[in-house]
Amino acid sequence: MRSLCCQFSGNAKKPSKWIEELFLSVASLLSIGSALNNIPVSAKTNAEKNMKPLKRIITIEEHFVLKDISQKVAAFNIKQNGGMVPNDAIQKELMAIVLPANDIEDVGERRIQFMDESGIDMQMLSYGAGSPQNITDKALAIELCQQSNNELAHLIKLHPTRFSGFAILPVTDPTAAAEELNRSVKELGLKGAMLSGTFNSRFFDEAEFLPIFSKAQELNVPLYMHPAIIQKDIAAHYYHSNNWPAVAGAMFASAGYGWHVDSGIAIVRLIVSGIFDKLPGLKLISGHWGELVPFFLNRLDDQLGKTLKLGRKISDYYKSNMYITPSGLFSEAQLKYVIEELGSDKIIYSGDYPFLINKETRQFLERVSISEEDKEKIAYKNAENLLSL
Repeated sequence: MRSLCCQFSGNAKKPSKWIEELFLSVASLLSIGSALNNIPVSAKTNAEKNMKPLKRIITIEEHFVLKDISQKVAAFNIKQNGGMVPNDAIQKELMAIVLPANDIEDVGERRIQFMDESGIDMQMLSYGAGSPQNITDKALAIELCQQSNNELAHLIKLHPTRFSGFAILPVTDPTAAAEELNRSVKELGLKGAMLSGTFNSRFFDEAEFLPIFSKAQELNVPLYMHPAIIQKDIAAHYYHSNNWPAVAGAMFASAGYGWHVDSGIAIVRLIVSGIFDKLPGLKLISGHWGELVPFFLNRLDDQLGKTLKLGRKISDYYKSNMYITPSGLFSEAQLKYVIEELGSDKIIYSGDYPFLINKETRQFLERVSISEEDKEKIAYKNAENLLSL
């Protein structure tokens, strides 16, 4: 298996100039999946060759962008920057590593070819770079999110057996965001929504965002909590140093580690805020094996739990209300750990396309040494049940 840095299809084009400008102008809106953590899958053993093929593969953290929408987001951010187009050489270098081709623009032939070659039956699509989620102009945010969700619904109708999707929401106006989630689910047939990072440096456990979570519970759809670029001062303090290249610092702060910590903290904050006491039926999804949290539940219960007055242990809320996905981090050791910790009913498959392009997506799950029942749940049954597919 080749890494993303050198792997893209022969018909892939060099990234469009608008993408480059977009990455520079909307760093706080980026939703780049982990790009350098592909783990090679070993050759099949004789025992693995005899394993039963999986009936179906559904992956639920797969990204796309709409050129027109993202250009409008970029224009807004340039305007907010006093009309100056950012010219950050480090961001350009990072972009060339994490997204060397324009596969993210395609929701058609090229993407379906990858899915066929990788054994993927369906992708759940969510907006990637240049999302209008964090636009602070309420009218523009609502307009662009509606346009994006309308177009996503249209793209799904063109290939209804291959694609479904999550809505993008104008979180600057939580009431309008809840209304857009309602419209997206009831009128457009989308299956929930994705929330990326934070909004204006505020985490989503703030009371103002509660209408979004309340609506998700009412509609019985999940919210996918995805990482995004973290604050510059935090990135500078923790991840940048003269001891390594600047681009390494940028990667360290984002897909290499930093935004996974940040996203995991966001989930813990939601639990500690008491959101699952207020909304016991709320379902959240966390990628990258749960953004480190499942591996620390015991410590959270043992220490942080001593200081709280919640009705249940932190781990109990997590195990009852959270679902996690690998986001293309295909590690058998991590898979077995989260099955042991959370149970296979809480794990859903994902590949993080096109930030990771792994044509052994199906083979990884077919080869791992877990039960056939667990494989079927993770491959498609849990997604079908949670997302009503």
